[in-house]
This record gives sequence, C-alpha cells and structure tokens, in this order.
Amino acid sequence: MELDELLKDREFDEGEKRLERALVIAEREWEKVRLSLGECGDIGGFDKEDFMIGVIKEDVIIRQPLISPTKSVSVYAPTFYPMYFIDNLLAMDERYEERGYSTSEALYVYIELATKASERLGLSGTFAMGFGAGYGSVRTGWVAEKGFPVEREIFFDMFFKSRKKDYSWDFYWTPVRERLREILGRFRAWQEDEGLFRREVKSKAVVVPMMV
Repeated sequence: MELDELLKDREFDEGEKRLERALVIAEREWEKVRLSLGECGDIGGFDKEDFMIGVIKEDVIIRQPLISPTKSVSVYAPTFYPMYFIDNLLAMDERYEERGYSTSEALYVYIELATKASERLGLSGTFAMGFGAGYGSVRTGWVAEKGFPVEREIFFDMFFKSRKKDYSWDFYWTPVRERLREILGRFRAWQEDEGLFRREVKSKAVVVPMMV
C-alpha cells in the first residue's frame, strides 16, 4: 500500500473516532434537554439523522466575541453553521471541566439541540429557531444573532423572572422545567396567532431604513 493511502486510511480512522465520540456527547446532552423539557412533552431519543453531521476543515476568519457582561458572537462566526456541529460538540466537551457550558461552542450545540427538540414539540421554522436561540442563551450566557432579538429577550426575561441571572442551573430543576413549559407555550401562541405575534414581537422590532 502506498504511503498516501496509508495516511488517508489513518485520517479516516481518526475522523471516525471523533465522530463516534461526538455522537456520544450529543446523545448525552440531548437527554439533558429532554429532561428539562419534560413538562412540555416527550421529545423522544436522539437521532443523528436530524442533524447535519460532518467535520469541515478549512481556513476561516474567526470573529472574537465581544467582551461584555452578556457575551455575543457574530452570525458570521464559523461555529454558527450546523456543519460544525461535531467540532462544537468536541470543543464544548473538552472545555467543560474549566468553563462548564459558558462557551460559544456550547451555545451553538444547544441551539441545534433545542431547535430540533422544539420542532418535535410542535414549533417550526423561525419559531423553532427562536426557541433554540433563547435556550442556548439562558444555558450558556452567550448570545447568537438568530431569530428576532425580541424573542430572545422575552425568552430570557421569562426564564429568569424573579430569579437571579445564574446560568449554572440544572436540567432537572422543577422551576426550570416549569419556566420552559411557559416559554414554549408563548412561542406556540405566537405561531398560532399572527396578530399576537405582531403585537408582542414584530411591533417591538426596530427597523432601520437603508440609506441609498
């Protein structure tokens, strides 16, 4: 066998190992999301077919998060895209002992997981993505520019209502499960009633006219 073929086989084996490890992490974290949404309904087990699974290596420009009390990441950051799901899972797990869920990688992992979970509970399209973005933010303390900012703000305010803004909450806590049920109910109401959505969300969005 040629050297090039040996190297390719080795790289393939390494890729397979990374993929297997990432899927174990994904299933573990999915079960945590499932537990936290237990008051909303049963989202079922993790299915890798629901996600864009792959590992992409290329030269990218990484935009550093803003240094602020509420950390933010650019929509153009490479970790935003679902094809980086595997990389994000592995990086989140590697950094967990030091940072817990307070990483941008964890943000995007939870956006992916919570978005799919909310779809199984009846949300769709931008409503599912908005719920996923809100869940990721209250879990990690980071913000991704997905969906309407007002949706995220309402999610955040409802989740931390009358509570200290502490991101180290546990998935099984009864108050967490009850708050998520209330929030999902709000998103369902918006999805079912366009007038309500316009009044509570769209009417609060600030539109800046484009200068020509």
